[in-house]
Amino acid sequence: RKGEYLGGTVQVIPHITDEIKKSIVLVSNNTDVVIVEIGGTIGDIESLPFLEAIRQFRTDVGSSNVIYIHLTLVPYIKTACEVKTKPTQHSVKELRQIGIQPDILICRTEREMAASDREKIALFCDVQKEAVIEARDAKVLYDVVLKLKDQNLDDLVCKHFKLDPPEADLREWEALVARVKSLDKEVNIGLVGKYVSLQDAYLSVSEALSHAGYHYKAKVNIKWINAGELVDGNVEDYLTGLD
Repeated sequence: RKGEYLGGTVQVIPHITDEIKKSIVLVSNNTDVVIVEIGGTIGDIESLPFLEAIRQFRTDVGSSNVIYIHLTLVPYIKTACEVKTKPTQHSVKELRQIGIQPDILICRTEREMAASDREKIALFCDVQKEAVIEARDAKVLYDVVLKLKDQNLDDLVCKHFKLDPPEADLREWEALVARVKSLDKEVNIGLVGKYVSLQDAYLSVSEALSHAGYHYKAKVNIKWINAGELVDGNVEDYLTGLD
């Protein structure tokens, strides 16, 4: 509307993609590494401009300055008692069709992946076997970081960028995980909100409560209370059983 495009048509490429790349550059000042998450699922129309932008970005700054890490689902089919790698293969195929070859694959799975499954994914997705990283479901969220470390994910990234940092000191992290696994008491807390059906809206609050519980070695059980129902009902009914 300001006439900045001199009468030309505003296009997804290059105008929108250039703006996306510019945003990445803006947060790159005085930093060594920038982590950029492209949300959504590969193939979604909404994410295509962002994927195109990061494809271009690698060309702009050089392949040694960009690493593509693709998070993918490797489902376990209980009726067949087997892990299926096809969704991962198709996801990577979609990425490669738009010009992005993942350097590392992080595979979300509920069961341990066999060596043969990793080899199959590495072969069909054209990545090194050691770059196929298992991200198995964990009872403690913070345990995932230690599992990724055990599979040398950090070393793969540092090697790509030719970084030589000191060995990571994860003693505090390990202590946190050990504390979470050894909670010896419980506390019940009622959380009143308007959007309790979408609990992600209060994620920062629920996580803060959980971490406060970790400090006191207590498991925090949250009872979600709809604010609208609380107005119409008896307050004492909702407070029953809460500490």
